[in-house]
Amino acid sequence: MSYKVLYRKYRPNSFSEVVGQEATVKILKNSIINEKISHAYLFSGPRGTGKTSMARIFAKVINCLNPKNGEACGECQNCLNFGNNPDIIEIDAASNNGVDEIRELINNVKLMPSSAKFKVYIIDEVHMLSQSAFNALLLTLEEPPSHVIFILATTNLESVPITIVSRCQKFEFYRIGEDLITKQLQNICEKEKIKYDLDGLKEITALADGGMRDALSMLDQLSKEGQKIDLDLVIKELGSISLIKIKDLVQALDDGNTTTVVEIISDLKKTNINYKIVVKKIIELLSQKAVDVLENNSGNYLTYREIKRIILELNDELNKININVNPYIIIQMILLDNETMAVNPIPIKESKVEKETGKNEPILAKEVIVKEESLKPEKKEESLDNKSKKETQINNEFLKEIRVNNCFVAASKEDLNHLKDNWHVFQEECPAKLKGLLMDTVPVASSPDNGILMTNIEHQCMEINNEIANIEKEYRKKFKQAVKLICLANTEWEAEKQAFIKNKNNGYKYELKSEEELKKENSSEIEQIANDIFNGAKIEIK
Repeated sequence: MSYKVLYRKYRPNSFSEVVGQEATVKILKNSIINEKISHAYLFSGPRGTGKTSMARIFAKVINCLNPKNGEACGECQNCLNFGNNPDIIEIDAASNNGVDEIRELINNVKLMPSSAKFKVYIIDEVHMLSQSAFNALLLTLEEPPSHVIFILATTNLESVPITIVSRCQKFEFYRIGEDLITKQLQNICEKEKIKYDLDGLKEITALADGGMRDALSMLDQLSKEGQKIDLDLVIKELGSISLIKIKDLVQALDDGNTTTVVEIISDLKKTNINYKIVVKKIIELLSQKAVDVLENNSGNYLTYREIKRIILELNDELNKININVNPYIIIQMILLDNETMAVNPIPIKESKVEKETGKNEPILAKEVIVKEESLKPEKKEESLDNKSKKETQINNEFLKEIRVNNCFVAASKEDLNHLKDNWHVFQEECPAKLKGLLMDTVPVASSPDNGILMTNIEHQCMEINNEIANIEKEYRKKFKQAVKLICLANTEWEAEKQAFIKNKNNGYKYELKSEEELKKENSSEIEQIANDIFNGAKIEIK
């Protein structure tokens, strides 16, 4: 008897054998029991989560002559011949994605089933179809003959035209839980007489990233060694990394031990380990550390905010890594940068609310967080390019000052919740140029006429504020509401919030300010920059 790979041998043949997709199983079974079967279904989700298997099971049950409680009987002629049934047609759209193939399918749709109740078309990786093929499929998918059912499967739902999606019942398949995958691996190892260690199976599960098929393929590969499947074997053969080493790395960060951090990163460089696996484990342990810091205040150098910054920077920067750059260089720079900031924290300056004049004046955010002079690099002659950017930076600064002030005048929780609800919709439906820019932003304060956005990506603030007029225009067009917006980095927002709380506690009352008046206050500084750029030539600023 020829050998059958594990993921095919243990592919589920009934709804009861499907792992990790309980909600979808329940709905499909009920639709069969109540005889409410749709003409088209769309299964979407990550690879290896059971989309095609579920499609086959569904096709088998609806064609069973004696179904019981939404399951196929497994004994009738249709069940016994299911694997060779000509009325169950599977199409791989990755290799049959042209309009000619779809036209042939459409012509065959009109033919009645030869033996089954329904003719079922399972189109895998449907997002690979060409636009012409989708157009050809559209009408048939909307009104197919009563004896035909379409089941489309995709790992990339975003690439499927909305006109196709809207004509199907859509089911989302999720990554399978690690506990469920590990338990399934244990059951298979016991059935196949494979020696295993639980830590080894857990490591396979982690590498599978929620995909049962990937987990079974890795188990199959390792079982051919004839050795006990333990953690060392998985690390050696599949290019994983011991969790102990990652724990040591996180501990070195918390201890401020630069030497150990560099040594561990250097060891990782010498291996063939995929950097994405390393980053995933670092983020996982750091997230656990963050919870521990919040609950028990157990951090040495690492605070919750610093841990959050490391995680966000790793996730953001590693998605941009050029294939010509060793990713471990980037990982090391991110970790050491944050670790250095943890060892050398920026001091908080105590601000005096009561000035010598006796007047009760507001604290500005720039008075709350002040960098030590010793941390500043030696001042160098500025380039022309840097000087030419300063006017924009000053404009952004005056916008921040006045719009933050005006937002605090009448800020309320109701207005913030309203802006949050609108912002979620706006991020999804705004023009493509703005969508990527605003992806990481979240409203943090709002009044009826002003709103403050916050982002964790500091360099993105200037880009957003440079486009703020276009953003406000599109928002006004979408919601018929004029709101003046400003974006702050996370650190800026924390400073503004502290200043607001202190001002309120000291009885300061915020009053609306005119943007035109504040422009005049900044004009002298802009003139000076212009004079620097144009060597004192006569200029007029309007």
